[in-house]
Amino acid sequence: MLRALLRAGLPPADNHALDGLLALRGVTARAVSPSDRFSRLRALDGLLRWQLARFEHPRLAEPARLLFGAAPGASGLKLTERRARAAVAAGYDAHHFRKWIEPQICRRLAAMLAADDAEAVVRAVPPHLSRPHHPLRLPADVFAWEAAEHEQAITALWAEVYALRAALLAVARVACMHGAMHPETGAATETALWRAAQLHHAVLEYQDAYGPQLLGADPGVGPEDLAAVAGWHPALDPLIQRELAAMAAVHPTSGDFHRALPVPAAEAAQRWRQELAEQSTTELRQEPWT
Repeated sequence: MLRALLRAGLPPADNHALDGLLALRGVTARAVSPSDRFSRLRALDGLLRWQLARFEHPRLAEPARLLFGAAPGASGLKLTERRARAAVAAGYDAHHFRKWIEPQICRRLAAMLAADDAEAVVRAVPPHLSRPHHPLRLPADVFAWEAAEHEQAITALWAEVYALRAALLAVARVACMHGAMHPETGAATETALWRAAQLHHAVLEYQDAYGPQLLGADPGVGPEDLAAVAGWHPALDPLIQRELAAMAAVHPTSGDFHRALPVPAAEAAQRWRQELAEQSTTELRQEPWT
């Protein structure tokens, strides 16, 4: 996708080869009118210029801006001219730059866009809570009932997000203190998996009721994206994840949940717990005075 953008440089011209870039959540979130393609093109231009301005490489930052036409005097030039200027700035001949340095710049910029996209996923705000002054009493109005029903669903969803977050923090704490193989760490990972399964069950219920988009969040954010807000945890095969969600719906405790898992799901659960424990473990640093 960046290759297609590179040919014309900035600002990006409308081209179906840019569809993938225009679909990035970071682009959609920055667009004044996300449903308008030209608004997203302007947002993409702004995002790329911002990423190129913060391009973190001591020798390739300025060449990257020249290559994409974001440097002063480079906009509107043909690719061969921009490439020649970028090669001089980087200290390479044009052939070496095109073959070896240009792909490196594109990979770095693609990684920056991917990181921005991942951050944009979590741009969903939990329901606002304030100190109540009156009993919660709804008017006899069907629209008020529907609004309350959605707030109930979204609040239940966020409750599971925070429950998983607490469980992941517990894993990190005991794994750091005792190591990945300690029984306390094992018990914490059991709870974390159960919480992750409960969250996915809440996600499926929300999707069944309201569709794939999270109402009231940035465009393109789905209820399944909220799992990333809780913190890093291993990925699961979608079929196994759905099976675990179904099990979590009928087993109210972590112990019941794990005892009821069938063999394939239990094996996947064990791998998930082991990876979480290993990735959460930090060796204690011994200070010289201890």
